[in-house]
Amino acid sequence: MPELTLPQDVLNRLSDRSDQLQTILILRYIFPRQFGLHNAFTSKVDRRETAMPFKDYTLREKEIHQSMCRALGDKATDPEEMRKWKTRLPKRLRGATVALIDRMRTLNHRCSYAELLRHYCPIKVCMVLNPAQQPC
Repeated sequence: MPELTLPQDVLNRLSDRSDQLQTILILRYIFPRQFGLHNAFTSKVDRRETAMPFKDYTLREKEIHQSMCRALGDKATDPEEMRKWKTRLPKRLRGATVALIDRMRTLNHRCSYAELLRHYCPIKVCMVLNPAQQPC
C-alpha cells in the first residue's frame, strides 16, 4: 500500500518542541494580526498573488522575513537586532498562550494523523487485471 503523504503544515515542519523561537514562529502563524502580518479578517487579497478568495497561509516565512526587514530598517543585518525581533512577543500572547501552544505541539507530535486517516477514511484498493472483469 502506498505511503500517505500529508502536506507539511507549520506544526509538522517545526519539530523541535524545546525551541522557543519555533513556538513564537507558530504563534505568528496562528495570530498574524498580533504581529502585523496579513490575515484573512482585515487584509485585502492581492489578486496578482492568488485567484482564490483568501490568500494561502501555509508558508509565511517570506512574509515574516519582509515584516522583520521593514521593522528593523537599517538594522536588518545586525544579528543582535534580528534575535530581539524574533523573540519579541506581544503582551497578550505571553504566559498561558505560549503554554497552550507548547501543549498543542506536544499533542500534535503524539498523534498519528496517517493512522487516523487509514482508520476513519479507508481507501479501497482494487486492481483489475482482466479488462472483461467488472471494476470494484
